[in-house]
Amino acid sequence: MENNANKIVIACSGASNTGCYTDEVARRMAKNGDANMLCMAKIAIGNKALIDKTKQSKKKIVVLDGCPVNCVDKIMKTQGFSGYIHINTTNFGITKGKTPLLDDKVNEIIDHIKIL
Repeated sequence: MENNANKIVIACSGASNTGCYTDEVARRMAKNGDANMLCMAKIAIGNKALIDKTKQSKKKIVVLDGCPVNCVDKIMKTQGFSGYIHINTTNFGITKGKTPLLDDKVNEIIDHIKIL
């Protein structure tokens, strides 16, 4: 979803609750026009067109990981990205495998990203 936001979000969409958080944050931000959401899988497979376009963008890139494994951060580094903002849901008191998806926590992360 393309919009005029000044941020790009690339989120983990992992199998745990923490991945649900990152995916939900990115989708809500895109829906509300607060960010452009990009497909992490396309970056992971080395989609040159998307990677080149993203690297050329003047927008802030925000990488959202769901747990300390930091898959998206590792993928971004593997594809030659640097200078992005890295956020992990566990830094917001969300526990992998335990914390249910809660609107107030999703909004807390969104509010944090908006002021970056």
